[in-house]
Formats: sequence, C-alpha cells, structure tokens
Amino acid sequence: MKNKMRKKIKLQPLAFVLAGMALVSTTAFAGKGGFIEPPMVSIPAGVFSMGSEDGSEDEKPVRQVSVPAFQMGKYEVTVAEFRKFIAATNYEMPDNCYQHVLTGLQERGSWDNNIYNFSDYHPVVCLTRQAAVDYAIWLSEQTGKKYRLPTEAEWEYSSRAGTSSRFFWGDASQASKACKYANISDWYAADKSKTLFPGANVRDIEQCSDNEATLAVVGLYQPNQFGVYDLTGNVMEYLADCYVDSYENAPLDGSMVTQENCDAFVVRGGSWHWFPWYSSQRSRIPNDFLGALEGFRLVLDTGGKELPAQSGSKEFVKNLAVAQAKVKAQHKKNPAYPNKPQDLKVVAANRDSVKLSWQANTETFLTGYQVYRQDPLTNQKVLISKVIKSPNFIDESPLAHNARYSVIALNGETESQSNEIVDSGVGAPHALPAKIQGEAFSHAVGADVRNSVLEPEDDRIIASLGDNKAVYHLQVTTAGKFQLDARVFHSGQTQKFELWLNGKKFANPTLEGERGWKTVDNIIVDLPQGTHTLIVKGEQPMFAVNWMDVKAVL
Repeated sequence: MKNKMRKKIKLQPLAFVLAGMALVSTTAFAGKGGFIEPPMVSIPAGVFSMGSEDGSEDEKPVRQVSVPAFQMGKYEVTVAEFRKFIAATNYEMPDNCYQHVLTGLQERGSWDNNIYNFSDYHPVVCLTRQAAVDYAIWLSEQTGKKYRLPTEAEWEYSSRAGTSSRFFWGDASQASKACKYANISDWYAADKSKTLFPGANVRDIEQCSDNEATLAVVGLYQPNQFGVYDLTGNVMEYLADCYVDSYENAPLDGSMVTQENCDAFVVRGGSWHWFPWYSSQRSRIPNDFLGALEGFRLVLDTGGKELPAQSGSKEFVKNLAVAQAKVKAQHKKNPAYPNKPQDLKVVAANRDSVKLSWQANTETFLTGYQVYRQDPLTNQKVLISKVIKSPNFIDESPLAHNARYSVIALNGETESQSNEIVDSGVGAPHALPAKIQGEAFSHAVGADVRNSVLEPEDDRIIASLGDNKAVYHLQVTTAGKFQLDARVFHSGQTQKFELWLNGKKFANPTLEGERGWKTVDNIIVDLPQGTHTLIVKGEQPMFAVNWMDVKAVL
C-alpha cells in the first residue's frame, strides 16, 4: 500500500549520521517538546554462530559473526514514548492500519486508536518501519546520542545471550516454557479469544498460559540472560537490515545488510499471535507495510565501547513499574490452566462399549475431566461425560463406526487443551467395490477431520493427513483386479503420496500442477478374497483425502 505519511515540520541538519542506519538525508526533526530516554541494557562484545542449520533456508549458511559492544533497548518502544515524538514533531501518521489479525475484519486503526491500544505502556503498533526509523533520528537529535534500529546480527546476538539452543531458555522440546519469558499465542489466548473475538481462528496454541490474550504491557515476563525483555513474542520488531534470502556474503562484523532500492526489511521475534519464534527465526516485511503486529525497539550505538547501562527517564521507569505491578497482580488472580491429559488409550472397543484410560494429571487444583467424542463422518464433536474424577471412562453408547475421542482436564471454569485424539477402530470393513470417504478410516494417528471450503457442499468433510497416515479395512468377496481413483488435495508443490496394501507399498502417485483438489485415477491393484488393510500416507504437511473410489475391473 502507499504510505501517506509526510513530515509537516521544518527539518534541521543533523550534526552526525547514525552508524548502521540508512538515512535518506542528514536531516532530523525540529520541534519543541519532551522526550523519554529508554532504559537500555549493556550488551558486551562477542562472537556467535548466527543462523541455524535446522531452520529455514534463509537462516543459512551459519557463520561466525563478531559483534562490537552496544546497548539494546530493555523494552519495546511504548505508546508513551512514541506519543512524545508525535507531539513534538506533528509527524503525520496513517489511520488505515489492519488491526483485526484474529478475525479478518477490515476495520482500520491508527497508532493511537486501535484495538490493542490498552495503555501508554503497551508497545506502539500500527506504524511503518520508516516511522520507527524517523523516531530514532528524532530521539538522537534531542539527546545528542546515536539511537537507531538494531542490525539483524545485534538482534540475534542479544536474543541468544550466549546460548546456542533453539530458544534462549532451551531447545525445541522446551517450547512450552515460553510463557515464562514471552507473550505468545497460548492456551489462555485461545480460551479468551472465544469471547473477546467471536469467530476468531487462533491458529497457534502453545501448551502453556501467559495470562495475556493479545498485546501486553512491556516487561511483564522474565528477561533473557542479558536482561532484555520480550525478545520473543508481544510484537514483531522492525530491524535495520534489508532482507535477503540467504546469509551468503552477509557481513561478519555485526553491521547491517544494505541494498539499493531495498523494498523489504527484516523483522524478528514473532508476536503474541504466533507460536514462540526461535532465536534465529526471521521474516521480511515491506517498508510501507502497516499492521498491528509490528513494533520496534532501539539500540544505542556506543562506538563499540562497553558503557554502563542507561537507566532511562526516571518518571517513565517509575510509571512503567506501577503499570507492570498492576497487571502482574491481575495475573495472580487468574485461575491456573491444567496441563492437557496425556497418554489417552482405547483399552477395549466393540459395538457395545469403548473403554478409555489416560494418565492422571498431577495438579493439586484439578477438579476433574471431561470426555468428548467426534463423529468423523459428520465432523460433529459432542461432550459425552459429566465431570469425572478418575482417569478412565466407558462409552456405553458408542457409534456403530469409528469414533474419535479426546479428554480435557478442568480447574473449575478453566479447562486444559484437548489431548491427542484416539480412534476407537470400531466398524465393519468396507465391502468392495465401494466409494470410501477419506474420513471413514479406522485409525489415523495425528490426522484431522476437517471441512473443506473448496469441495462441493454435500461432500466437504475430508481427512487432513499431512505427512501422517490413515488406515482403512477392506473386505473382498470375489478376488480380482480393482481400480482405485482418489480425490486428494495438492499443495501446489510437486509431491507424492503412498498407498500400501497389507504392509507393502503398491503405488506412489505424483501430484503436480496448480494448488487444489486433484483426482488421481486408474491405480490398478490385485486383491484376493478376504480382509485387507489399506494405508494412505502423505509425504508433505499439506495433503488430504476426500474420497477413494474402488471399482472391480471387468
């Protein structure tokens, strides 16, 4: 979109050019008014491995980068700080910010009038990266210091804080610890979004609770080992570097990547809307993009000298501490969320009953469990138990076909996430010839049953397998050759899926062309009389089955 910001004030020459910041001109904003000096953390010089061999392609190649000493903003820049800039400069800001990131509504907002503008001590959002750059230039002029956006190397070095693990608090298996350090998309957010944002679809749900549904006051959680807050989550942070999709030939001295006519820059840290971003994770954003997930923090360029940390403007620090204390007090009043039950199993299953058991939760505040049953043929999920105390349950009125079961743990009115679904496996084999619906499996560990918006209205229920597998039992009365035609979803990237019969792979069709539903036909297989096991397995995350039509070849 076209950025309509314009500076209405008379510009005065800067006495210096900020190191590491690409300036259109050596001018800065004049104008009277106060300013807030941000609290800063002193970051020592050091060498670290930047990037990840386990990450995306744009995080490679991993290389050793030497970073001079500097100071990093202790917090993301807040509404209070940015308000001083606007008041002093009459800087014109747009009012067409996309703010409804959860619902897709098109109502627009501005930096000081959006649905996440809860207080002066929340991060400022609904601003372009250029506005963040201009703020840093203005603050530099007011203070005589060299404020700027962090380079990407400085940001990752600060985030890692001497660690080499995926997150600064641990490896991938410890992602659920994120709620101690970050405001992310967690179970609390998913739960509260039901009432705060009716109709919202919260995609990412981490197995923890940070007590915030959307944007949070800065500095609520534990800092990393350098003493910097919110480097993961809360808002995605604008950086100084032009985005390139590889670290090949990138600077090794901690300086920023520059390109002529750069049209996209790096953002880091993720936001409250997503899973926790790991230390090397990166993304790109156009210079004039305007959304509600992006903010920024500053660095103070010390010329490579390790100077004592800057404490920040006293009144601001004092008022921020009061705001933080109020929110933390409210957090303590929130009831805890139980962990989701583990190790759900079908102990026994037939047409008369399905017996379930799971590992008992250990929380002292637990008030019980509830059991849900999903009918995959209708995609309807219903509660089938009262609050029960013991970690087992018998469904005495099971479905005549396969059913999917899940369990939640309760703490009064709060509930855990659902545990992993298990299939009962009950039901007669599919007698061939037959058109077998993708959701009519007997078992499909890790797969979902969903409604497709792309298929006909009377046939929208699909088995979303991803790179998992679904098991179907077949019954053949008369031996012979059969033709299998399958309606499957193709992601758009060339991929294959596998068909197995009685433990042997008999077909490996290739999906090519445009993204969408494809019919793969004329797969021939010999089937002797009797019962057989057919397995359909995806090879990539986006793979689904609508139906398989199995016909006798005459």
